[in-house]
Amino acid sequence: MLQRIDGFITKLLESIITICLTVTVGVTFLQVFFRFVVRHPLSWSQEIVMISFVYSILFGAALAFKNSEHLTVDIFENAKEGLQKTLNVISFVIVLVMIGVLFYYGIGLVSDNLRSGQIVGFLPIKKAYVYMALPISSLFMLYYHVRKVIK
Repeated sequence: MLQRIDGFITKLLESIITICLTVTVGVTFLQVFFRFVVRHPLSWSQEIVMISFVYSILFGAALAFKNSEHLTVDIFENAKEGLQKTLNVISFVIVLVMIGVLFYYGIGLVSDNLRSGQIVGFLPIKKAYVYMALPISSLFMLYYHVRKVIK
């Protein structure tokens, strides 16, 4: 059952990242084309690029948790087994706390922006929907972080 959930979440994240990066590249190309060839820059393009880039980065960070692709410090890699286990537990707790902080303050940021009604530049999109990437991606990070312990 967990394998199916892993597969679904991984495919979902890969699809979102692929779509976001495609939008980033495509809109950036349009932005350059309209600015230098048509000589009439697009007013909305910068915001779309920023939103899609934010989502691709944060969801990519969650996917990096699954694949253990984040930076690690291997200074204690050759430590004794007891110390190694203790350091692994400390590392797990520190990362867990950081994910909790991202989620907690991400939710606060989203709710504050939903109340204020701020929009993104020229687009009629609330900033809260951009900031929503933070708590959502932190939930995916939490899933993969806890999943490593289960394995």
